[in-house]
Amino acid sequence: MDNLSSNLNVMVAAVKTAARFMLRDFGEIEQLQSSLKGAEGFASLSKTKIEKTLTDALLDARPKYGLISRTGEAKGTDISHRFIVNAIDGYANFVRGLPFFAMSIVLQEQKNLLASVVYNPVLDKLFYAEKGTGAFISETRMTRRIRVSHRTNPKGSTIAISGGEASALETTMLTLGSDSLALAYLAAGMVDGFAGFSRDVFDLAAGVLLVKEAGGKVLALDEAGKPAEHPFIAKTIICENNHLQPGLTGIIMGGV
Repeated sequence: MDNLSSNLNVMVAAVKTAARFMLRDFGEIEQLQSSLKGAEGFASLSKTKIEKTLTDALLDARPKYGLISRTGEAKGTDISHRFIVNAIDGYANFVRGLPFFAMSIVLQEQKNLLASVVYNPVLDKLFYAEKGTGAFISETRMTRRIRVSHRTNPKGSTIAISGGEASALETTMLTLGSDSLALAYLAAGMVDGFAGFSRDVFDLAAGVLLVKEAGGKVLALDEAGKPAEHPFIAKTIICENNHLQPGLTGIIMGGV
């Protein structure tokens, strides 16, 4: 990770700082599972703390940039740049002590996504990408470039589903509960496709850039099933490798 841009360095440093709190609090939540109410209260406080840590770190390093999170928005003097932050994507998993969640940050320049980070400190998997430079994973002190899978037959493929149901003819469907992590797994070739229904920018932004930089396709559809102007205002998002479309799209949309 020696050749990161200055912006990516800022984003990675932010998630690494927040990871200390997340790991400690997740350990506490695992011990609170016998009292779900207690776990929910503790997790809510933890999420607030993690989000503040992320946003403070980003704005301290880039005070002129804007920032938007689920709890608010800060407008910067540089109106062309903003961070999109999701403190815990997969919050329901976090509450239940399941390790499938992630912090995600994406840097947006007007309508373009410049850089993204998806980090799960429990699994110690850091995914990152920058426009035009590829997608990467850093884990256990090793960093490597990632690419989408090369599966060519929709039958037997594995698809991550979020926010709805789809047809699954001889296709394995997974629901991970974290869109950014599911899209990161798609970028790394661990799953072959992703279908998200009625998702929002906080769920999708960081993962979409990872998929594109790993060589995948992103198809955004409106309520009528026609191509949408932008992924973040779409009703349905389908992401896949370059070899499965249109067969995989037909399988997914067949159940909608």
